[in-house]
Amino acid sequence: MENKKIKNATSKEYNGIKFKSIVEVSVYKHLLSLGFKPEYEKHKYTIWEGFKPTIPFYNQNGKKEFVLQDKKIIDITYTPDFTFQYKSVFVILEIKGFENDTFPMKKKMFRKYLEEKIPNAIFCEVRTIKQLKQSLKIIDDYEKSYSQNKGTC
Repeated sequence: MENKKIKNATSKEYNGIKFKSIVEVSVYKHLLSLGFKPEYEKHKYTIWEGFKPTIPFYNQNGKKEFVLQDKKIIDITYTPDFTFQYKSVFVILEIKGFENDTFPMKKKMFRKYLEEKIPNAIFCEVRTIKQLKQSLKIIDDYEKSYSQNKGTC
């Protein structure tokens, strides 16, 4: 079964979870083997709140007629692939193959969201198991540093 949202990705079910790509399954298995309890696409964050417009906006419809666009502008949301707690740090892993056209902007918005809402988090973008292993070392080092400096200015 081909995943339409992710370029060149093949979805796969494992352990009762429907993953969007084979590399996500590999990451999940690796995290489980190390004793982590990763949650797949559990958290959905609103990184920009939509609104009901009050200023008239006119645009073309499919028939090239000018029409009023007055529907609610929907939220922009982001759902990371994996999240889990590692000691005192909230870990967010994004498993990437090919980026779509919206991901770079959402990533920037989500990083700002983290700065303001979840300061004891670490966010890693991973493409391979080798990078996952490197990320886990970085996460462990970060957690040790975060724990030692907790409550200091």
